[in-house]
Order: sequence, then structure tokens, then C-alpha cells
Amino acid sequence: MRKERELAQNVWYRVETSVNVGEPLFRLPEAKVLLHRVLRETKERYGFEMRGLRLEGAWLTFCIKPDDGLKLPLIMQRLKQTNVRRPA
Repeated sequence: MRKERELAQNVWYRVETSVNVGEPLFRLPEAKVLLHRVLRETKERYGFEMRGLRLEGAWLTFCIKPDDGLKLPLIMQRLKQTNVRRPA
């Protein structure tokens, strides 16, 4: 079981996460558009600053500072639940 993260306000967190079970999803143009939309909607809902967004293969890396430091789990949950399906 993962150790529970101690959260605080006015702190930048570095996030490295794999998306879509290791698939290089962000090579698809529609996936980049969806990511932009989800980031914008999530920012409107929870409020945060983001820097250093990097897409590399199946990896998404960035630094994030939530307006309310305790909302980080909610922000990440919303970002990770977004799903893009490949056209058939």
C-alpha cells in the first residue's frame, strides 16, 4: 500500500504519470485537443498553476501547484479519468 502523501498549500508538486496503459496516446491529434480541454475544465473547477507540461510517448510530466494544496488528489483523479478512444 502506498504511503499517504502529506499535502500543503503553496507547494509545487512534480507529477510523472503514464497514460492509457503505456500506449503512445498523445501521437493522436485528437488526444492533444482532449487533454487541452480537460486541463482547461479542471483548472476552472479546482484552480491550479501548471508548468513544464511534457508529453513523451505514453508519459505525461508536469509541475502543478493547486490553489488549495489539499485539492491535488481531486485534480489528478479528474485528469486520469479522462478517456480517449482510438477510431475504429
